[in-house]
Amino acid sequence: MASSVVRPAPLPRIGALRAAGGVCTLAIAVRPDISCLLAIGLSAWTFADAVFPAAAPGRGLVAYVATGIVAAGGLITSLVLHEVGHAIVGRWIGLTPRHISLSLFGGVTLFDREPGTPGQACALALAGPVANLLVAVVAGIVHVVLVDAGADPLAAAAAASIVVINLGITLVNLIPALPLDGGHAARAVLGVVLRRPDIAGAIADAIGRALGWTMVGVAVLASASGDAAIAVWAALIGFAVHDHMQRVVPMTRSMSRAPLAPVLRRDDARRVARRPAA
Repeated sequence: MASSVVRPAPLPRIGALRAAGGVCTLAIAVRPDISCLLAIGLSAWTFADAVFPAAAPGRGLVAYVATGIVAAGGLITSLVLHEVGHAIVGRWIGLTPRHISLSLFGGVTLFDREPGTPGQACALALAGPVANLLVAVVAGIVHVVLVDAGADPLAAAAAASIVVINLGITLVNLIPALPLDGGHAARAVLGVVLRRPDIAGAIADAIGRALGWTMVGVAVLASASGDAAIAVWAALIGFAVHDHMQRVVPMTRSMSRAPLAPVLRRDDARRVARRPAA
């Protein structure tokens, strides 16, 4: 979801991605948390219990569970690709990605420093959603091909679930609230427009906190209406946002001026240059 700044010790390389022609070389450690197993189990249960029986009725429990596990694996893969998108763009703008952390609540790509300009901050923030949008397009093509070929409806439903997963990740992360990618992009843009990075950060913080508590409220309402899947997912999202705001935002708030300082200094210099001589 979000990108953070940290300066840890070098990590062993678990996975590597190398672009052809030497245009971009990326080698970054991926650190999955044990809670990823819970994410896979919860996702598989959601798909096997509520999604696939409606998409392909009349199949056995084993078929639904197996396809649910495949879809859950697609969710984890989509989260990794989201963070790889951040890492690739981060490398492109001159940052060093340290590692990718994955957990039940999503992923975080850690870099050695903040982006140097608001434009770089926006590019870095939006890289993840763009990566998921591309995955959704590819999965959508696969779904259409499977349907046209008369393939197993469960296979087509699994491809469709990857489309929905990636569109969901894209849309949620575009919400202009920290710690989501849209919040980081909005903070950079508002910092330039308002010329007050601290106020821009406070606005994105406030929207993030409101989002967290709103999702908790949705979880309560869904639980009261008997919709267990929505209740669990909404509660997880709400508490994940709230926990991130409590732990990460206070650490990064003090650095919110850094990406905007070079632009503000250039603007000040231009105003001085235009000032008529006394």
